[in-house]
Amino acid sequence: MSEGAPSAWPPVAADRLADAVVALAGRVAEPDVRAQLHALSGLLRNLGAENAGADARDSQERALAAALRDEDERGVLEALRRLSGVNRSAVVPVDWSAASGG
Repeated sequence: MSEGAPSAWPPVAADRLADAVVALAGRVAEPDVRAQLHALSGLLRNLGAENAGADARDSQERALAAALRDEDERGVLEALRRLSGVNRSAVVPVDWSAASGG
């Protein structure tokens, strides 16, 4: 179904869908299927996370480019540290122990 196409169903929040998948995983007996469902819930929770912090990411990328242009090694390292922090902050952790049963 294409983006923006009319639908008879209301949109479902990714977090709610992920919670439903985790609940389903709790009812499945097969360990392989349970692990796959937990992995799917992790993917669902991270949908759209790449857009989180876009302004901060752009700012840090500009700071990195300026430090590289100026050959400022300390500035490059600091900008890389801040940029990696922005990138990590967008990722929602996945409970892998739940997938393996503990």
